[in-house]
Amino acid sequence: MYCLNFVSSKQNAMNKKFAIQHIWFNNQDAEVTIAGQMKDDVLVYETKLVVKMSALNGIVSKLQQAADIEVSEYMCRFEFGFITEYEISFPISVQQYLDLDAILGSEQKVLRKIVA
Repeated sequence: MYCLNFVSSKQNAMNKKFAIQHIWFNNQDAEVTIAGQMKDDVLVYETKLVVKMSALNGIVSKLQQAADIEVSEYMCRFEFGFITEYEISFPISVQQYLDLDAILGSEQKVLRKIVA
């Protein structure tokens, strides 16, 4: 008799990856919305992360290192009176899956919401 021991990948530590597609923020808000694709084992879905503005610099730094790009080249700025909106859209050619823990870092404990 031939027996195989199947172990679910769910029993191992989860390793979520996130490909950043868009980043939105403005000069009046303390939060940043990051849209992209979450990859969790075999499940891939579009989602948005909402993180504090203070985490943006670290996220941009990690993205620039991983993709070898200058993020400011993809940034658009929109003036609406006293509010300035910023949008960073990345083409598919520079999108890379980054480890979610690396993106969020210490922010993970205070993550506001993940919208699927």
